[in-house]
Amino acid sequence: MIKRIYLDFPNDECYKNYLLNLRWTNRIICPFCGSLKSTRLGSSFRFHCNVCNTNYSLTVNTVMHDTKVDLRKWLITLHLYLHDEKLSYRKLGKLIKVNKNTAYRMINRIQHLFSKNRLLIFKISGLNKDVIEIMSLMLLIDIRRIS
Repeated sequence: MIKRIYLDFPNDECYKNYLLNLRWTNRIICPFCGSLKSTRLGSSFRFHCNVCNTNYSLTVNTVMHDTKVDLRKWLITLHLYLHDEKLSYRKLGKLIKVNKNTAYRMINRIQHLFSKNRLLIFKISGLNKDVIEIMSLMLLIDIRRIS
């Protein structure tokens, strides 16, 4: 599965484009005011709402928000979290080439996501879609929402 992730998404930008299309299929929606009047800031994955005058990124309000870690590593971390019962912070750090403190924070955020959004994750996991799409949808869950 890890090889497939790197084959499907040769670089971080490819995966960010995939997430962008998953999160906002047709139009970008401001996560703060719900407006459809947003502008993309250059070629980055940052946006500006023309109504509430707020800047935000593709990963705003998700477990991946405010990290500098390659987003493909988040997908790999979620895959390992779901399939490896003996996943330790050190083991994850070695596998995805981050230090153990970063691995600790990544696993903690994913655990928080699963503890607060069980119903939504259950609904997403029941979708008849590709495994990568299902895991990506899980990573895009709004963490402000509690189900």
